[in-house]
Amino acid sequence: MERFDWLEVEKSEAGTPKPSGQAFDARYYFTRAEQAYLYGHYELALRHYGKALGEDSSMEGAWFGQVLCLIEIGELPEAKVWSGKALDRFPQSAELLGAKALVLARLGESGDAMTLSDRAIAKKDAAWRVWLLRGLVLLCLQPDSRHEGCFIKALEGAASGGYADLRIGIGFLEQGHLPAAQDHLLRATQLDHQNPLAWAKLGACFEGLYSYRRAKECYERALSLQPESSDPLLTAIARLGRVGLWARLKAALAGAG
Repeated sequence: MERFDWLEVEKSEAGTPKPSGQAFDARYYFTRAEQAYLYGHYELALRHYGKALGEDSSMEGAWFGQVLCLIEIGELPEAKVWSGKALDRFPQSAELLGAKALVLARLGESGDAMTLSDRAIAKKDAAWRVWLLRGLVLLCLQPDSRHEGCFIKALEGAASGGYADLRIGIGFLEQGHLPAAQDHLLRATQLDHQNPLAWAKLGACFEGLYSYRRAKECYERALSLQPESSDPLLTAIARLGRVGLWARLKAALAGAG
């Protein structure tokens, strides 16, 4: 766990001067973390959530964000530990219950995952993120169950901007449900044209559907929005170039035959 020992509370360095004209408080770092998470910069988001908690350890949303980031970078044992720590502080939090349920679902602990998810949605006036997490749990554990009803509730309650569609689309993509993923990811890019993560995930979806031209266009759009994260996008574009060449060669050989 050494890599994430700093997560719970990252204290501000004593005596470190801060630029004038900006309130570098918990809300500032939390806002930065939320933006980084939205665009898929999960390691950066973790740092900012940690800084927010360094300023205010009672900020439940920062605890929640840390768990979501750990899930996204595949650190599931760590996510289980930190979701447990968060629930020790906020035992009645529906969002943290839902987040830990998703962690357990990804770890294959289906019974405990469903128990926690049931507790989360049983809370009065469960927020839209709770229904989103419930749908992702069901999608992971019971692919033929009624996750769509949960996603509809999430979309009805979510603010505009494409966040819910993006997360639902990523969930479907990870489970190999590409047509459903395409619908949600297309809507995510329509609602937020500037989100490089949405374009990159839509590109991966089109690639999985063998729509290589559209996949390349999506990857290129993501690259134009996020040039500092060029390596994986350039790799994907190069890969599509090789696939396209091989497809043309096969077509030529078939014609010659």
